Amino acid sequence: MNGGYAAMVAWMAPHYQALGWSAAKSGSLIALLSLVQAAAALLLPILARHRHDRRPWLWLTLALQAAGFALLAWDPLAAPYLTAALLGAGLGACFSFFMLVALDHLKDALAAGALAALMQGGGYFLSALAPWLMARLLAAGYGYGAGWLLQLGLVAIVALMVARLAPAHFARVMRPPG
Repeated sequence: MNGGYAAMVAWMAPHYQALGWSAAKSGSLIALLSLVQAAAALLLPILARHRHDRRPWLWLTLALQAAGFALLAWDPLAAPYLTAALLGAGLGACFSFFMLVALDHLKDALAAGALAALMQGGGYFLSALAPWLMARLLAAGYGYGAGWLLQLGLVAIVALMVARLAPAHFARVMRPPG
């Protein structure tokens, strides 16, 4: 999800500029994405606070991202502001939910913090790959659509991985090796 955000910040405005938009108008998409992202990161977890199994909420956030990346890949001019809002909501809330899931795995605050730090460190390293891979696809002549389809594929992979986040298994999975 952080890779998707990094790709959006790096490549959404240039994509729309290549489609004839001005820098100011394409930048307004990034501003909208950021505003919706912040609101969703705060509000959606509040709506889900009584739910121990966060997978349905994660799948919702991934579906929002999938819809946004699909629009960018196949019809970027159909609804650019809706696309930015979908991606902002999906990316922002997804980040919050994954942090909550990390904390759900462990009851000990220190251990949960260490897991969250590990996720953040590894996650930000991996997230740097997304805009770089898009740059490679652009340099190879595949266009922006190929990069957005790559992001869509990554969302699908994460959606499959979310299925394994079953709360009933958290204690067994996080138990230290014997």
